[in-house]
Formats: sequence, C-alpha cells, structure tokens
Amino acid sequence: MIEIISHERADDLISQTAAYLELHESEHNLPLGLMYGLAGDPRRYGEEPPVMLSVQDGGRAVGMAIMTHGRKLILSRFDVKTEDAVVPLVRHLHMNEVPVPGVVGPEEEARGFSDSWVEAVPGASSRLAMRMRAFEIKEVADVPLSEGTMRLATMDDHALMARWIWEFSEQIGEPTGPEAAAGGAERYIQTEQLYIWDRGGPVSMAKTSRATRNGISINGVYTPAEHRNKGFATSCVWSLTKKLLSDDYSFCSLFTDQLNPTSNSIYTNIGYKPVGDALTYDFA
Repeated sequence: MIEIISHERADDLISQTAAYLELHESEHNLPLGLMYGLAGDPRRYGEEPPVMLSVQDGGRAVGMAIMTHGRKLILSRFDVKTEDAVVPLVRHLHMNEVPVPGVVGPEEEARGFSDSWVEAVPGASSRLAMRMRAFEIKEVADVPLSEGTMRLATMDDHALMARWIWEFSEQIGEPTGPEAAAGGAERYIQTEQLYIWDRGGPVSMAKTSRATRNGISINGVYTPAEHRNKGFATSCVWSLTKKLLSDDYSFCSLFTDQLNPTSNSIYTNIGYKPVGDALTYDFA
C-alpha cells in the first residue's frame, strides 16, 4: 500500500530516498540537489520550511516530492504505476491545504500529477508551460573554441552579472526582479559558482548548481544578444564542463527547453546525451 511520508529534515528525506534517486542520478539532479542543499542549510531557499515527501510502498521508497516556498512541486520518477503514486500524493497535499503553484517532473509523472490535481481540486486548471530534456555528459567532445578564456566572475563583474541574470530570467519565462537578480549575482560570485567567457570583457556566462554525490549541474547559460552566434556559449559551457569533470565529478547534467534548437545543438555538439524528458505545468 502506498504511503506519503512527510519529513521535517532534509537528512531524513535523503536517508529514505537518495539510494532510489541515485539509480538515475542525472535525471534526478534537481530533487537530489535541493535535498543536499537543504541538508547543508535548511534556510537555503528561504525562511518558510519546504515540503518534503517520500512516496513509500511497504516501507520501500518508490519516489519523492519536494517544494520550496513559492516554487513548483518537483517530482521524481515513481517505481510504481503513476496513478498509484500521484492520487495519494495529491490527496495528501490537498487535505493538508498545501498550495501548489505547479509541478515539474518526468513526463509521465508530471502529466499524471497535473491531471489528478485538476480532478481533485475544485476550480483548478492546468497549463503545460515547458517541455524539457535532461542531458548528461561524462567526457567532452573535441570542438573548436572561440577566442577568449573562461574565468570566475568577481565582484567587479557584479553589476553586469546582475543585469544578465535578470535578462536570462525574463528570457526563460521565470522573471525575477532586479533586486533578486543582484542578490543572486552576489551569492553566486561569493560561492564561486558563476563563470564568464571573457574576450576583452565578459561575453557569455554559465553557472554551476546542485552538486550531488557523483555529479553537478550547469545552468544559467546566457549570452546577450550583441554577442550571440559567435560560439561564446559553446566555449564557456565546454570549458566549464571539462573543468568540472576534471574536479572528480563523474558527470555533469543540465536541462534544456526542447523547443530551443540552439541550446540543444550546443550541448549535443559538446557531448551531452539525453537521458530523459520532463514537463512543467502551471496551476491556477
């Protein structure tokens, strides 16, 4: 029988679900990364406590769900029939009056949760917001690089990085205000997560995120319009990927918008291989 178990501590969720999630570590980089981040700092994503749920069948973890304040619910793959997991999960969230603004997860799981949510919650509606694809790489391919070098962003770059982060958020349909972008830029610089491709000045950026037991993710890849179509993003991501793989990570992972052929071609040329598709739904 399926049980939904609520966890107050990320360490408890990790102990219950990490072994299962790590069977498909690249595809589960997002929930794994969030769990490990919260284990290190419970207030990493705000003062409001996150929602952390394991889906268990006879005491065995068959999936999980996690949600930080104001963000969409993130699902793992389920090792049971999708309906058998999403129906009690939706029931648990609805009965506990947990507001869910949307859901992100593997294609089948996200679609099943969305259908169940609309059916269970009076007046609820759902909109497919994005089709995504998860990629993994263990060895970079040989590609020609543009002139320039990769370097860590510094506080001298802060104003420009804040503007780029704000522009990037607008571009991907997840807008953040200038103040939040500035705060993010400062945090990423101080934690040495933000990298720049420099050719007489910054021309492209990429960021590391969500380190797990064996891998790490790359996101926030952005080149402003005046510097596009010159290979800067390819050079930045290739160099950052190669560095991370040399830093004892077994793999790097990332997510792309399936409808963006430019980013998909950049990553496949570097050597990234698709490992699964995901969907994002917005609820109203």
